[in-house]
Amino acid sequence: MDAVWEKESRKDKPIAYIVLDLVEHGELLDLVMEGGPFSEEICRHYFSEILLGLHHAHSKGVTHRDMKSDNIIMGKDFQCMIADFGFAAPVIGRDGSGKLKTQLGTREYFAPELHAGEEYSGQKVDLFATAIILFTMMTGTFPYR
Repeated sequence: MDAVWEKESRKDKPIAYIVLDLVEHGELLDLVMEGGPFSEEICRHYFSEILLGLHHAHSKGVTHRDMKSDNIIMGKDFQCMIADFGFAAPVIGRDGSGKLKTQLGTREYFAPELHAGEEYSGQKVDLFATAIILFTMMTGTFPYR
């Protein structure tokens, strides 16, 4: 929604409002760190929700590039949602080659090709990071330090 910020200096500035869902239960990582590892049944449920959300983004031509437990937020009835698309990029890459070059995201969730400084498929690194999220839900810790 567009609006105008009426500043005291009388130099009005156009702004936009963004309305977001209420994050009633915080981040997935907080739930794991506070409550310990999840049961297999709960892990399966949340992993399925995350994969469905990620598939939807990929099917719309968007790769996230910062998938991590901190970016899975828990809404009403503990439904999980993917947040923070600040590093998102086109699935086809900036040049249309299907590869991305910029190393972005959180190192603990990096796929091997990111650690190696190579070009990468955004979809594949998203999926690798999602597997690390699953590991964290199941064990209560990170696979790499």
